[in-house]
Amino acid sequence: MSLLDNILACYSWQGVALIGVLLLLFMVQLYYYVIVYGRISRYRMMRRKRRASQPPVSIIVVVRGENEHFLTEQLPALLAQQYQLFEVVVVYVGSDLEYYAELQSIREQYSYMRLSRMGGNERLNITDKQAMNVGIKSAQYDNLVFTTTYAMPRSERWIEFLALGFEYGTVVMAPMVPCFDKRGVGSYLMRMTEFHDARNYVSSAVGGHFYYAPRSNYGFTRRLYETSRGFNHLNKQIGDNDLYMQLIATSKRTVAVMSPHSVVEEPRSGSWREWMDMMRYFTSTRCCYTSRDIRFKRWELVSRVLFFLVAVVAIVIMPLEVKLGVALVLLLRYMAVLLSTRRTSRKLGVKGVLLGYWIYDIVGPVVELFIAMGRSVDRTLIWR
Repeated sequence: MSLLDNILACYSWQGVALIGVLLLLFMVQLYYYVIVYGRISRYRMMRRKRRASQPPVSIIVVVRGENEHFLTEQLPALLAQQYQLFEVVVVYVGSDLEYYAELQSIREQYSYMRLSRMGGNERLNITDKQAMNVGIKSAQYDNLVFTTTYAMPRSERWIEFLALGFEYGTVVMAPMVPCFDKRGVGSYLMRMTEFHDARNYVSSAVGGHFYYAPRSNYGFTRRLYETSRGFNHLNKQIGDNDLYMQLIATSKRTVAVMSPHSVVEEPRSGSWREWMDMMRYFTSTRCCYTSRDIRFKRWELVSRVLFFLVAVVAIVIMPLEVKLGVALVLLLRYMAVLLSTRRTSRKLGVKGVLLGYWIYDIVGPVVELFIAMGRSVDRTLIWR
């Protein structure tokens, strides 16, 4: 009797099929965590051919309403960046004359700050894209970096490293790290969901296919902007960092700047409801993504869920020796996932992700499902 006949006699066709499906899903998971996400740790920007030196950069930020955090913390951090050729272009959207006067007072102290104002009519809905258009026209330099009022650079050399990216390409992106004011399982799951999303779009970008950049840490050249005739999807409040970037970004143009100095941090309240609303709002543009981009992220989640389900079924109904084999496969997968996550988190500037990773590994797909279930394709809210 052959080996196959022995296996069939012991486990039947259903048992063999179950084992085969488990091994197939195991290979899919290894493909994502070892090969796809492994691109991030292997990526080196310096391997590209250098184009120029010390490129001047314009930082453009849109301020909505009376944002005191921007006035007292972020704006000083932007103006304190250690780089010779840069400027900060602030576009104020609001009607508070006292707040605008404070911005003007700061501008008078810094020759490399520019200030524009839009608004005055509360009924007039000014989108971020319209405000960014004004900022682009006001900027004197051709290399444009965009950030938001709720992001804070980790380093005074942040703009230096973003500028370095323009020496190698014409579309630049860098990591964003969420910071939660509360600790606990809920905050950990939220943070890990954003981290997993980041390694998806970063690994895709360094692999030659760009589809997303953090809204608070990306840039492109004025020439690309003018060639493409400005932002697309003007009927949407958002999309400048993904739908528009998909239009202009190519593998040769795009550069990912991954360094501890290139990271920006974004505060999160830790409230599930607020975080869910934010995630649903900023991911509502995914209905316009290509099927390739949608499948890329979805297949990792689907294969992970199926892998765990098949493993549980095999442990419940299969003989002892198969149960031990399944346990070994689970262990090997988890070790590969932890190693990949450790290397990726270092590259993206994320800390403290390994200790409770098993929680996210199991619950993460459920969180993604809740986000998708409440996502709307027709949101008019402007996130402040």
